[in-house]
Amino acid sequence: MVKDPENAIYMHSNFGPTFGSGYDIKIANNIQSLAYFGHSYSVPSGVFDSRTILAGINNFFKPDEWEVFYLA
Repeated sequence: MVKDPENAIYMHSNFGPTFGSGYDIKIANNIQSLAYFGHSYSVPSGVFDSRTILAGINNFFKPDEWEVFYLA
């Protein structure tokens, strides 16, 4: 859930899709994509380390593909 609606989507010409002011999710053009929830988006209950939600042991990951949805 979005905690900070003003910073839910971060737009910058050098970045791919980026969500959250603290880069809760940032898709880059190399292996430096990262997930670090908790800045603009809530961390799901039961998650003890917000850096491992998508990435496993650390916050960096390499997506094979990605989709972005907008709920109105």
